Amino acid sequence: MKGNSTIDISIPKTNYAPRDTISGNVALTLKKPVKAKELSISLIGEQRVTDKHSETSFSIFNMGGSGSSSFKKIHVYDFKLSLDSEKEYREWREYRFDIKIQGDIEPPRIKPSPIKWYLLAILDISSALEISKKVDITIG
Repeated sequence: MKGNSTIDISIPKTNYAPRDTISGNVALTLKKPVKAKELSISLIGEQRVTDKHSETSFSIFNMGGSGSSSFKKIHVYDFKLSLDSEKEYREWREYRFDIKIQGDIEPPRIKPSPIKWYLLAILDISSALEISKKVDITIG
């Protein structure tokens, strides 16, 4: 399905502060009509934390090869905005969105590491198939 089908996020800037509103558009271009569960955009804050016991952690080997440390990525902020519901999506359409950034965005008190912020637009076709686009932003 993916082929020439795309989803794009257009925003006027990538730097924001708490209490700002992220306004933009999600453009969906489909090669052929597709039945999907939902079209959404999310504002996600992701932080990398050390995790010595998780089965889902990733190993990063030190440059000297003398050991490794494990980490996992956790969502410290995840706001999802539904742009359209379950239906058959056709050809091209653009959706406008506005996401207000909370003024009290604060990461949990976990071993400090930078938070990676991004917008994620998803056309959820099935549990195994989606069309998505991620755009990195800065909040702070």
